[in-house]
Amino acid sequence: MIPQLRDLPPATWLRAIPYALVAAVFIAVPSDIVDTPLFGRPVPIRPIDYVILVVTAGLIGLILAIRVPKSDDSESQETRTVWGGFVSFLAVGCPVCNQAVVALIGTSGALSWWAPVQPFVGLAAVGLLGYTLRLRLRTYDLDACPVPVG
Repeated sequence: MIPQLRDLPPATWLRAIPYALVAAVFIAVPSDIVDTPLFGRPVPIRPIDYVILVVTAGLIGLILAIRVPKSDDSESQETRTVWGGFVSFLAVGCPVCNQAVVALIGTSGALSWWAPVQPFVGLAAVGLLGYTLRLRLRTYDLDACPVPVG
């Protein structure tokens, strides 16, 4: 996968930057990693939250920047990208701010059970997005192959 990334044209890397920034904003603002008056976070941000945010936003940016022809496979890749972003949001969000988790296991359960699991959820998001990027690169390679004249 690394050689395929190296072979991407510079324009693709430049397109990835705004996509990654938008993804980072969509994940970081509601999870209050970027402090705004719109959201609050009673639990401090962990260093792993920043790592997960940067890695997943970067992967989302690359996936969206690689242009492939529309097909059922590209639509499933886009669906996986959205799910990867959502899982990333769950991984970096405040454990007691997630109302679904609090409703299921309570505030103490959110702190004692969900908070320790969140880094693994972040790894799942990275894995899902990495798999999607791999598929996108494979599709890109197939699209970029010359057609034999014959």
